[in-house]
Amino acid sequence: MAIILLLQFVIVFSMVKASRESLENALPVFAFFVVLMPLESRLVIPGVFDFNTMRVSLLTLFILYLTRKDEANSSTIPLKSLMLLHVCWAVCSTLYSLSFVTSVKQLISQVLEYYLLYFLFLRIVTKIETLHKVVFAVSMAIGLCCTFSLLEAYANWSILRVFPSNLWITYNGGLDPLYIEWGRGLRVRSTFPHPILFGDALAMSIPLTLYLLSFWEDKRQRLLLWVSLVLMTWAIYKTSSRGPWLATGLCCTMLFMLLNNRVRKYLAVVAILAVIVVVSRPGIWQTVTDLYTASTDASSPQGASYLFRDTLDKTVKAAVAVSPARMLLGYGLGTFREIGLDITFLGVTQRWYTCDDNWAAFLYETGYVGLLIIASLLFSPLWIAFRNYRILPRPENQLSGVLLISLLGFYFLLMSVAGYSWGQQGYLAWILISLVVCHSRIPRVDDLELEEEEETRGLDKYDFHVA
Repeated sequence: MAIILLLQFVIVFSMVKASRESLENALPVFAFFVVLMPLESRLVIPGVFDFNTMRVSLLTLFILYLTRKDEANSSTIPLKSLMLLHVCWAVCSTLYSLSFVTSVKQLISQVLEYYLLYFLFLRIVTKIETLHKVVFAVSMAIGLCCTFSLLEAYANWSILRVFPSNLWITYNGGLDPLYIEWGRGLRVRSTFPHPILFGDALAMSIPLTLYLLSFWEDKRQRLLLWVSLVLMTWAIYKTSSRGPWLATGLCCTMLFMLLNNRVRKYLAVVAILAVIVVVSRPGIWQTVTDLYTASTDASSPQGASYLFRDTLDKTVKAAVAVSPARMLLGYGLGTFREIGLDITFLGVTQRWYTCDDNWAAFLYETGYVGLLIIASLLFSPLWIAFRNYRILPRPENQLSGVLLISLLGFYFLLMSVAGYSWGQQGYLAWILISLVVCHSRIPRVDDLELEEEEETRGLDKYDFHVA
């Protein structure tokens, strides 16, 4: 309990101190703690909800915004209509939920909190430098997570042990937060609930770190970025998660095609280093090939997991098809994990409480209409980022390009794990969505110069008429 109170005090103090000079300075601090802190860092209020460090950070930022509102941006909020529509539909789904209390809690965590985060970013951000500082803070948070994962891999010790054992998310009967899987050994998870979720965050952060390295000039910060990038590359291998591996490869391929030559050079350097490591350590290549072979063998657990997702999709569609109301509204937010679903797989019927496809979870919990609304909401920022990339001149368009890539990687990974509302990567995704929209609204330097020139001309014309 004491360690949790201390961490929450540090978060509040750090954000308040950073905001003294400017409210925008609190945003990188907010992003750092939201991405870094685990779900284990929470105060449990029985019968109500958990007061975790993410909520402490968001509440602190909201209070700072209310007290420093004179500094805020007063322009309109893009995506507002889709957000309001989704909130209304989520409320309707909650009223028809199989577990009303669970759905209310999820309504707060994965709807209201995400949208409040988005609102605050859009109201506070006014400078492109703030966007870069937020991306840097995310890279540093993930880099620190990778440092924690070194302790897991080589000291068999998890940073999560500093928290009370009754708050641990475990997979071995509650004995230890280390994730050890039969056939794969220890898989690092750092401060994330599961190795796959850690891998998701890594797949999203590696392109962001490469982007910063392409233009960041501060030598100390560049060193930190390079160290973080090396640790991220190592950590994503140690998660033993196929989805994040594939997503990282796809993201780096898009990064090579869309961004400038400096990023391409760094990608080539990383690729060469990876080849050297694999050649010098044959066990790494053997691990990768063994996992690939097992993934293509339907009789192995790894191969069966791919087949299971197809069965899961069909079972979810059948579950919502039982009545028109369920097809429209679903079973309520959070009900899959709370109540579970009977799934027949490989001739065995059992109740599953995890949905390894977040798009299927959207359908199960909010129906076809809810799925359509949330898909429209999540994919709209992709169009904004793509438009920014097309119309903005280089190098200003590079930020939108890398944000587009990272978000695409996250949406791809939602097909393999329910990562939207479980763990820090959901908050990370909404931070990136906020940066996309903020980038589209910040005036470019040439636009500001043109505006000043027009104002000067208007003033000269006014003076002429007065004369």
